[in-house]
Amino acid sequence: MHFGTQFKEYREEYLRVKQFEAARELNIDPAALSNYERSERGFPIDLLPTVKETFNIPDDYFLAMVLGTPLKLVRDTTVLQPIKAQEVKAQYMDSFIDRHRQLFEENPELRELVALISILTEKDRRIFLNSNKALLTLFHKLTEKQETE
Repeated sequence: MHFGTQFKEYREEYLRVKQFEAARELNIDPAALSNYERSERGFPIDLLPTVKETFNIPDDYFLAMVLGTPLKLVRDTTVLQPIKAQEVKAQYMDSFIDRHRQLFEENPELRELVALISILTEKDRRIFLNSNKALLTLFHKLTEKQETE
């Protein structure tokens, strides 16, 4: 099935979403998504509706992904690819914000953290966020280990 490689192209070129974020949104292990995208494992059919809904994939793109049709051939070829990519990314970001809105509404600490992060330079923001992502990954592994003991 071509879906994994097609999804990778869609995720990278249209959504500009990292593999880790996509895996977390789908509630699957990032390594599993990596295997699907490299076609080392077949993309689970039962996961396809979740992918379509989670990333708000338009029907024509989704069908192209399933059939293995090059995504650049989808829709009107007179519309420049960057414009289509911007539209798709904006739709995904809107749905992402809608799905996580309650988290922001219920946690003033999270809103404060985002406000503090917003004043950092882009370089410092990346360093800060990558450091915290590493800490969360470590925390997650430790809590999993404790649960299995």
